Amino acid sequence: MKQLLLDFQILFKNNWKAILIIVISVCLLYSYPDIKQGVLDSWMNK
Repeated sequence: MKQLLLDFQILFKNNWKAILIIVISVCLLYSYPDIKQGVLDSWMNK
């Protein structure tokens, strides 16, 4: 168990930029309909 946590720590330390990009991409894809609706509402002055 200790080795597993150490491996995860090394993984995040070495690849934190790629992990961050993946997380942000997933969040944006998940909230895409809300973002699109907000842009369209502001464009149409609603």
